[in-house]
Amino acid sequence: MKSFFQDDNTSGYRAKTVKTSIEKKDIFSWPANSPDLNPFNPLKKYWLKLKIMVHDKAPTCKADLVTTIRESWSQYCVSLIKSMPQKLPAGTKAIGGATKY
Repeated sequence: MKSFFQDDNTSGYRAKTVKTSIEKKDIFSWPANSPDLNPFNPLKKYWLKLKIMVHDKAPTCKADLVTTIRESWSQYCVSLIKSMPQKLPAGTKAIGGATKY
C-alpha cells in the first residue's frame, strides 16, 4: 500500500525549508478554495439560531441553560451531517469552487 502526503494549503507562515521539501516530494494537491464543504463554515448563523433556541426554551437555572445549549449543539451537528450528501456532489461538480451552500 502506497502512502501519500496531503497539503492543506495553509502556507501563510510556512518555513522556506518546508516549502522546498513540498516542491521536491510528490504532495497531493488539496484545493484551498473549497470552504463550502466545511460543515462548520456557517457558524456565525448558528450562534443566532442558538440564541433563539435558548431564548425560546427560557431556561430558569444554569443547569437548564447548559442542557439546552448541549441539546441544541447536538441537533445542529446532526443537521450538518445530514446535509453532507447534498453538499458533496455540489462541491465535486464545482471542482472545489463555490456552491450554493
